Amino acid sequence: MALDAKERNNIILGAVNMTGPDTPVFDEDGNRIPSDWNSRLKLNAKKLTAMLSETSDISKTVDMLAECKVFVGTILYVTKEKSSKRGFVGLKTQESKFSPDGVETVRTEITEGNPDVNEFCRNLRNLTGHRVLVYVFMDKSEDGTRKFRVLQHVEDLGAVDGFDPEEGKALTLGKLTKR
Repeated sequence: MALDAKERNNIILGAVNMTGPDTPVFDEDGNRIPSDWNSRLKLNAKKLTAMLSETSDISKTVDMLAECKVFVGTILYVTKEKSSKRGFVGLKTQESKFSPDGVETVRTEITEGNPDVNEFCRNLRNLTGHRVLVYVFMDKSEDGTRKFRVLQHVEDLGAVDGFDPEEGKALTLGKLTKR
């Protein structure tokens, strides 16, 4: 991929920012010790350039998040769905045609062998009883015959006064057992 001067300069400035200042270091005799700053700068420039590639995991994550359905809900309960090995999250949203009781469920990515998703689920549990801005990606099965909702991100909007965690758990587990 060919870069124009502005893109190249932005990568260089970003790499300088990542690398930090080239602070001189001196030995006990007052002699300046050669810095590895240029090597770290080049490594950071390579990392930034790779991240900006259309095929990088970071670029794909940004593109996917931009395609998410975004809505507000309250996290009722978070558990693991054994059959799918995914986090199972109950959300209180508005009543709708698809959710007459206003309780929706979403799943996370597969948790098994994925420390990022496990950390995400721990964070979700800590947000039980909080209103959140929910980012859900509509994914397709491998054969393309089914669509399913995968929770990708939440933004905390604050705790809900009077939230009953036992009721939230019961509502969520009720949806889990209906499947």
